Amino acid sequence: MEQYSYHEETGKITLEKKAVQNSENAGKSIYLMSLDEFLSHPRKLVRKNNFIHSMTPIQYCKIEKYRECVQGTMRVPKGNKGQVCIHNFGFYLSEQELYLVEESHFLMEYLNKMAEGTYEGYSFRQILLALFEELLQDEVLYLQKQEEHLAADEANAIAMRGTPMLEEELLKKIPDYFYEMIMKYRKRFNIFHAYYEQLMNMGDVMQTSVNGGLSEEEKAQWQLFSNRAERLHDHVEMLREYLVQIRELYQSLIAVQQNQVMSILTVVTTIFLPLTLIAGWYGMNFPNMPEFGWKYAYPAVIIVSILVIILEIIYFKKKKML
Repeated sequence: MEQYSYHEETGKITLEKKAVQNSENAGKSIYLMSLDEFLSHPRKLVRKNNFIHSMTPIQYCKIEKYRECVQGTMRVPKGNKGQVCIHNFGFYLSEQELYLVEESHFLMEYLNKMAEGTYEGYSFRQILLALFEELLQDEVLYLQKQEEHLAADEANAIAMRGTPMLEEELLKKIPDYFYEMIMKYRKRFNIFHAYYEQLMNMGDVMQTSVNGGLSEEEKAQWQLFSNRAERLHDHVEMLREYLVQIRELYQSLIAVQQNQVMSILTVVTTIFLPLTLIAGWYGMNFPNMPEFGWKYAYPAVIIVSILVIILEIIYFKKKKML
């Protein structure tokens, strides 16, 4: 368990060398602990059972606002080497304490970043909001990279080696891996789309008036948080539409390719159709056919067949069918 202290006078968050139970005269504390440590924590917390129930398991981001406390869960997706890692944690905020419950050390990095800044004049509820804003700090850069990766060459869509755009590559050659790439990005964008939408809902919940509610300043900050999540949500929506456009381009190219194949087969069939007629005609073997007794009949049929093929090829080229 790690304990951070928040000093309202200076606005600083400091890591305590030794975690201790908060006393009535102590400052406000932020505890980073596992679920087992939270269960064994001696402090009697209101609606503790409700919080524990929501932690097992964490399904989505939500926030619940009560008279005595604010509690909720977070399911945070983070991109890592082309994959999306999901980090779960819960939070319980009272007047003097903020409990952050997780099984990994995901939040420690963000709390250490917050310790480098100052939050003078912030209420304890605003410290929780500052943590949420810290989680969104690099989201725009991540989405921009995803957009660049999506537009990268089919040979290495993740490595970004300055290769041609995917649309240009599709016009040259239809890649074999295409549907796998589309499914990968669609799943990734769906995760972030749902995440940002849940953050927007959290901001709306915090702005509702419950037993006096928040101050006007706090409401304005939560509104800014909601607006920021909404912009990220719109960015993901744009990426999803871009993905649909690429898929439609792929499908149109497949249709063009199939039409070309059918056109070639039709032309080839048409070219050899007169030859099939000649073969069928002279294959009847009637005894009174005059060509059977002519010594130049075979070369004549060959010459006629070649002339028919040449004339048809010239015709189809003029019609731009070849």
